[in-house]
Amino acid sequence: MRDLRISRRGLLGAAAAVAALPLLDACGGDIDTSPNTTESKPGGKETITIFAFLGNRLADMPKAFAKDYMSRHPNVEIKIYEDSNAVGYPKILAKKQTDPNNPLVNMGFFNSQISAQGDLDGTWNKLDYAALSNAADVSDTFRRANGNGIGIGADQIGIVYNTKNIKTAPGSWADLWDDRYKGKLTLFDYWWQVVLMAARLGGGSLQNMEPGWQLWKGKAKNIRTLVTANPEWQQVLSNGTADITSCWNGTGLQFKDAGAPVDYVVPAEGAIAVPVYLQTLQGNSQNQQEICLDIVNEMLAPKWCQMWSETAVQAPANGKVTLPANLAALPGFQSQNVQKLISVDWGLVAQQNTAWRSRWDADIKANI
Repeated sequence: MRDLRISRRGLLGAAAAVAALPLLDACGGDIDTSPNTTESKPGGKETITIFAFLGNRLADMPKAFAKDYMSRHPNVEIKIYEDSNAVGYPKILAKKQTDPNNPLVNMGFFNSQISAQGDLDGTWNKLDYAALSNAADVSDTFRRANGNGIGIGADQIGIVYNTKNIKTAPGSWADLWDDRYKGKLTLFDYWWQVVLMAARLGGGSLQNMEPGWQLWKGKAKNIRTLVTANPEWQQVLSNGTADITSCWNGTGLQFKDAGAPVDYVVPAEGAIAVPVYLQTLQGNSQNQQEICLDIVNEMLAPKWCQMWSETAVQAPANGKVTLPANLAALPGFQSQNVQKLISVDWGLVAQQNTAWRSRWDADIKANI
């Protein structure tokens, strides 16, 4: 990493010289929402594509960061590719398999499940935490044992409901399969988390999901619709199509801020903890990887980590960030609820994901 730091400084420090040449590309670049090839452009400008979550304000921080970074580094063009992890990661993996030296994206924001899946697929680069100056302020909670990425924040999964149509807030995971809401439940497709919680309440566990699968096989007709993207999720919760779901705290509160009549509830049994990680991808060129490391380090700084915390509504990874009062007062951030967060073995989730998707198709989709 010593050599990487030196060469990165050399590469980024060349910005002034690049900007001085009249025939080279102008400073900055467009922020795009479609994936692009990541090859170097003529004149020394390097293109970096960052994967960002699609929907609400989840891309606000990456876009603001990109503009700021490009203004200081005219030899770097940053593009933002927005998609859900569930839809976007298979595209990343397909590109890796067909063109391993030209990844679909160079780095990005990935949830815990996809991070663990990427470990199995060999998708990520290992980070040297000692070479990231801002990692010193990131707690061990956000460091990965294998070094494949580093956390920037943590969300949680609980219940979101329509406050206009449901007058008494749900209080338990069991409310999701209660027949009171038959035909008014929506779920993100392949949302195994509700199967896990049904299993736990039925005497099972992550290692024994069978009680959950059996319950949801019988309750599948309670589901009105399955969604595959956050904007669709917000719409069905807002227009009366569905009144209750299991959802991330941050996403649900973003729906609310956008005008949806919804609120987030921490179930009595506890919410599921979901860290979000910054990852860099295998297949990057040396220059691209060095720039990505510089970007990761800057994003971990208090300024950008706090913006991520506020726009994504997540607990920040950098210990120097002070949560604003409006976030600190929310149920998901209150100490009694944080203390009962449910930890998940995301490596096991990744190992079982294919089998669980098959069970979802057979036991739930086939019976809706």
